[in-house]
Amino acid sequence: MPIADDAYRCPTDLAVTPAVLSHVLIVGSCLSSAWPDFISRSPSGCPCDFLVINNSAQLPEAPPRPVQDYDFQFIQIPLRVLMPEYTYFGLSYTDTESYERLFAATVKRLSQFLALTMKWNVQHGILTFVSNFLIPQQNPMGRLLPRYDLRNFVCFIEKLNESLATELEHYANAYLFDFDQIVSTFGRRYFQDDAVYQIAHGAALSAADFARDQNRIEPVLRITETYPLRVQRYIGAAWSELVAMYRSLRQIDQVKLVIVDIDDTLWRGVAAEAEEVSAEAIEGWPLGVIEALCHLRRRGVLLAVVSKNAESITRTLWPRILGRRLKLEDFAIRKINWRTKSENVEEILRELNLLPNSVVFLDDNPLERASIEAAFPGIRTLGPNPYVWRRVLLWSPETQLSGITPESASRTEMVRAQLEREMQRNRSSREEFLASIDLRVKVFELRELSDKRFPRALELINKTNQFNTTGKRRSREECARMLSGGARLFAFDVQDRFTEYGLTGVVIVDGAHVEQFVMSCRVVGMDVELAAVSEIVLSRLGGNKEPITASLVATERNLLSRDLFAKCGFTQVNGEWRALREDVALCPGHIRLATETPDEDGSGAHAPPAVEISKVADPIG
Repeated sequence: MPIADDAYRCPTDLAVTPAVLSHVLIVGSCLSSAWPDFISRSPSGCPCDFLVINNSAQLPEAPPRPVQDYDFQFIQIPLRVLMPEYTYFGLSYTDTESYERLFAATVKRLSQFLALTMKWNVQHGILTFVSNFLIPQQNPMGRLLPRYDLRNFVCFIEKLNESLATELEHYANAYLFDFDQIVSTFGRRYFQDDAVYQIAHGAALSAADFARDQNRIEPVLRITETYPLRVQRYIGAAWSELVAMYRSLRQIDQVKLVIVDIDDTLWRGVAAEAEEVSAEAIEGWPLGVIEALCHLRRRGVLLAVVSKNAESITRTLWPRILGRRLKLEDFAIRKINWRTKSENVEEILRELNLLPNSVVFLDDNPLERASIEAAFPGIRTLGPNPYVWRRVLLWSPETQLSGITPESASRTEMVRAQLEREMQRNRSSREEFLASIDLRVKVFELRELSDKRFPRALELINKTNQFNTTGKRRSREECARMLSGGARLFAFDVQDRFTEYGLTGVVIVDGAHVEQFVMSCRVVGMDVELAAVSEIVLSRLGGNKEPITASLVATERNLLSRDLFAKCGFTQVNGEWRALREDVALCPGHIRLATETPDEDGSGAHAPPAVEISKVADPIG
């Protein structure tokens, strides 16, 4: 079946849990006025409120409903307000400096206008997507003239989009929505209006002029009879993109591990049985899959190989076929043997402390996929069409993140260190092992969302299942409200002689109550959770005598964390975990507690630019 437009850029193959949205706010010009009705009628849509900003960004004091009711806001800035057509109609082509002055003035207006439209983002931290501008389809001065020159408005708008992206870096919880790229994907001629209207209009073509053009000498056809349009499809594709971005930010159904077969998956055929291996073994779609795996690894997704082959032969063939493109060492775990694949997958999940629903299994053999699906309910499998693998692996929101943290970028190396650590653990007693690894834990407080370590803390809260005392997910906006309400957010780094694990735990405390404790499974079994609770309760919460309480909610997945507070000296009273400070267990002797120095505090917030409202732009009718 052909792939539908709304699923092409945003594959749904890896989606399990629907993204349930309650309300969306759209702030834009009349050019986005059709979006709310379309979104509210979409099967994946929700009610939308719309605020028009045709000539001004003077927003009301508050949106139509309480800010916390919105899942996100979408902002579309009208290009015509920033760059009225009269500002460039009279420019001389030979006066290059006039175009540079126009560009500088347009960027300044963009900065000012954006600051006004971001009012509720700054005040309340609402998740915000800001659309960029549609790039003209051709150089209006002619296709033979310089391409990368501000006198070419193709280049002018491209650079303006770059400036918009730079401006957005000053705001928290705000992301560029690349609407221009969506329109480019599906074909500008079926949507964009610059075949008829001026560059500054920068919007969708429509038949709105038809009613105004009925008194002409010769009857005029509707625009849609001259230019075939697919505007509704493009709005649908844009909505799918917004939902995909929301899924990635909320880490819904996030993929943590991709397990791949080798034969007819990473290369064509069975290389071990071939008399010779040609370049065609990987040319085409195999290289696309290989490239996708390289990008996933850089994002922090773990890779594993499971193949029925002789490992010695595979290791000999691998560099001859793949060369330097993808090394066996790029895979965190390799299971190349003659055991059943279900045995190998079970071993991988156990070694990595992962649940099946965090894993994608890629294999060309339908029997192997069926056996894995039967053995591990919840695991996601890909096949049999190799022509969709790269697109699904790279473009699915479930494999994407809002940013790459140091921990995610070095995840493969950390896992290898973890496996080496486990090998040593098996060769000695637990006490001997823990005493030998020089374990250090550093607890610190994240006081502001602008702290550069907060994205990793939020990622950990929203992707950790097994060592999560409540299983609760939290949005950035919720964290902002939580901190402004007096709650405190602690985190801790872990390091041993094998590796630096980075930020591996988060503790949310409200008064004398531990709301949630989340920890990466990479450091399970080393008692770092006891050190963190001890440090936070005994040193960070002050000296009042009221009991410390803690929440513990059993979920289907958090078995590892259910005895946390019992091990820390808490007792259960009427369903609540409670302890006096003198009852809390001290930091284990094999762990050294480190302190944070001032230059490690993660500060570095960007303040949005100041705005002079009266100078945003001249009104344009």
